Amino acid sequence: MSVKSKAITLLTITFILFGCGNKRESHESRKRKHIEYIEANLDSLASARTLANMCTTFGKEKTTELFNKLAPKVRDSDDGKIVEQYLLLNKELNIGDKFVDFEMLDSNGQNRKLSEFQGKIVLLEFWASWCGPCLSDMPYLKKTYDNYHKYGFEVFAVSLDMNKEDWLKAIEQHNLNWNHVSELDSHYNTAAFIYGVYGIPDNFLIDEKGIIKARGVRKDKLDKALEKMIKK
Repeated sequence: MSVKSKAITLLTITFILFGCGNKRESHESRKRKHIEYIEANLDSLASARTLANMCTTFGKEKTTELFNKLAPKVRDSDDGKIVEQYLLLNKELNIGDKFVDFEMLDSNGQNRKLSEFQGKIVLLEFWASWCGPCLSDMPYLKKTYDNYHKYGFEVFAVSLDMNKEDWLKAIEQHNLNWNHVSELDSHYNTAAFIYGVYGIPDNFLIDEKGIIKARGVRKDKLDKALEKMIKK
């Protein structure tokens, strides 16, 4: 197994723990333990792997601080280059900021951009076929999409899958008839780095002017937000 494949496998486990709500240990406690490990092993390649897996969880400021402390050989490793990519791409976006565009292959192998949907209300949805909470939310999102699509509501779904067959099978099985893109590279995903996604499901609700109006809105909260935004 390659270094990157090992890192992706570890990252998937991290996503399950952080995104799917392991209750045995708090989010902040896990973060602190990872940070303490890195700071105690600044010349270890394992620290670069840990930082690559946790960079979106730590955020740009803390990741920069930790990365700069690492030994040069560790920063120059494959995992160190992943951290560098995150630091280059991440925009620390907040509610009220304008969306940042990206381009990715869709489920038909065609290049698609988020900016194609400017002038419409867009839910930028981050998910994966292996994510149980993501799939359990899909019936609600399908209902919302069916209710509001005629008013200009779109869903642009970024999958953090690694396996194309699993990704496409989930789209078909759950009848997710909106726009789907992926790099099939787990969390080492351009859009996830840009938007700082550290656990899924996650989403960003973007208005017709391209302004981020909400994050992490699901079920009734999404419907209420759309009611306020859509001019019927």
